Amino acid sequence: MKLIPNFAELLHEIKLPSAENCFFIEEGDEKYIEKWIKSGEISCDLEKLFEWINVEYKLKKKNLNPEERQLAEDVKKRFPIDQWRVIKIFSDHQRKYRYYKKAIEDVKSRTTPRMNEQTLMTIFSPGWSTNT
Repeated sequence: MKLIPNFAELLHEIKLPSAENCFFIEEGDEKYIEKWIKSGEISCDLEKLFEWINVEYKLKKKNLNPEERQLAEDVKKRFPIDQWRVIKIFSDHQRKYRYYKKAIEDVKSRTTPRMNEQTLMTIFSPGWSTNT
């Protein structure tokens, strides 16, 4: 599993996709996470996937037999076990930021600096929508 090649570009343009779409599945990954892949993409929440990987491959256990230890090492080399949380944080933040930025810009377009409190509060009434 690798980070998408244009991750840095999307990060700087504030256009990151969902955390699950920030990674692509490499050939051979399905051997380890087949139940979480559909049509070549991750089919569950990234956090759920990595929690499952940690449990399934005993990545936090110390007393592993040689076969289990080798499998755990292979999984650690193949998947971003220690980095996925940072990618999820960046992705989630940018997705929320884009939403809030759009909402703020919409409010700004519907108001003027000289509006009084009562008039300003009417734009937040139940009938108001950011889609209009």
